[in-house]
Amino acid sequence: MAQLDAVGLVVAYLRAQHHLSGATLVTERPDDLGGSLPVLLVEAVGEPARSRLPWARQVRWRIGLQAWAEADQVEKFIYGALTALFAARGVRLPEGGRIMRVDPAAEPTEVPDRKISDGVRRVVTTVDVSVSY
Repeated sequence: MAQLDAVGLVVAYLRAQHHLSGATLVTERPDDLGGSLPVLLVEAVGEPARSRLPWARQVRWRIGLQAWAEADQVEKFIYGALTALFAARGVRLPEGGRIMRVDPAAEPTEVPDRKISDGVRRVVTTVDVSVSY
């Protein structure tokens, strides 16, 4: 399973969530965030952890999430995405991959971003996503 597939699986799952339907989900940081808020960036962090056992079919990915939204909405937005991911067991890719488990890897943290306008905040976090094929 390629990196884009693991990220693509998470993005596809989050796009299907009704409470995130107004969000822009991306896999690369957009040059201009204006007008598209809220934005959720989903990206792989590092290489996947694979088992050395020949019969093991699970791969664990560290997935980074960055959320940009209005100051009064950013926490609700990032926690809504995390809640959806933590409930994502058994979600299948068309190629046969599926999310087995999602675990938190870091607390959501506000990170200053000089490229955004006043009133917009950025929050980042990471999760570990176990995918099987």
